Amino acid sequence: MYCPKCRTQFIETVKECSDCKVPLVNELPEEKPIEKVKWVALPPVKGDIYADMVEEVLQNKNIPHFTKSDWFTTAYSLSGANYLGARSVIFVPEENHDEAAQLIKELLGK
Repeated sequence: MYCPKCRTQFIETVKECSDCKVPLVNELPEEKPIEKVKWVALPPVKGDIYADMVEEVLQNKNIPHFTKSDWFTTAYSLSGANYLGARSVIFVPEENHDEAAQLIKELLGK
């Protein structure tokens, strides 16, 4: 038995996914191949705090994204926006770039 939403496998006696609260199915549908996406960078933001804010807006608008933080943030697990050189770059699919850039401008005034 499998959850059609999160794809978790369960024993035969379980009838509903405990996380997703959906009925289980006997077999999962075949996975579709992932399409190639051209990722483009949005203007950098000052550190992971601002990146988190932007990510939340993008997520609410269902815009796929990922964030790449600077070396200090990732190497030393630093958090914030005030240390010198703090920056994060958010990437979105090319077809969502203009909409995402406008959302950042509205949110951060950039």
